Amino acid sequence: MAEILIGSIATLFSSGGAAAAGGAAAAGGAAATGAGFSLSGILQGIATVGGLVASIGAGEDDAAAKELAAVDAERETQLETLQGIERRRSIRVAMRDAVGAQDAAYASSGVDLSFGTAAQARGEAYREADLGITSDAGTEMTRVSRLSERAANYRASAKRAKSMGIFRGITGAAEQLASFTKRY
Repeated sequence: MAEILIGSIATLFSSGGAAAAGGAAAAGGAAATGAGFSLSGILQGIATVGGLVASIGAGEDDAAAKELAAVDAERETQLETLQGIERRRSIRVAMRDAVGAQDAAYASSGVDLSFGTAAQARGEAYREADLGITSDAGTEMTRVSRLSERAANYRASAKRAKSMGIFRGITGAAEQLASFTKRY
């Protein structure tokens, strides 16, 4: 569409267009006035088409930016999943180290590790690790859900931006057409 607009402008101001415009001006503009067209009308038409193209382009640009934001949110979802796996692995390593240190301490003091305080301490360490892992999994699910929702919202907003760009362009073109028809 932009090529047609540029081609029309180039034709208007080329030597043939200038000669035709000069001939019409020399004839007193009777031919141009009789046909209902003038230079201001042509320029208004060009401005109308330009405004239409610009509005649609602005809507497309806004939609593209929002689509990129949606893609970023989806990538953050994948990153959050990887970070959740790493956090849970760290909890397991910390639990293993804590149980190992407790077992070493109890064993060095000559306590039987299979029952009593040593077994209770080991069970408590496992419960705390399970609670930490469960809590982290819930946190990860919440974050992933929020990021997925954010991506969906960006995509919906991108569709609205495209529609609004087209709507604004058509509305502006209709206003210009109405103004043009009032003049002629």
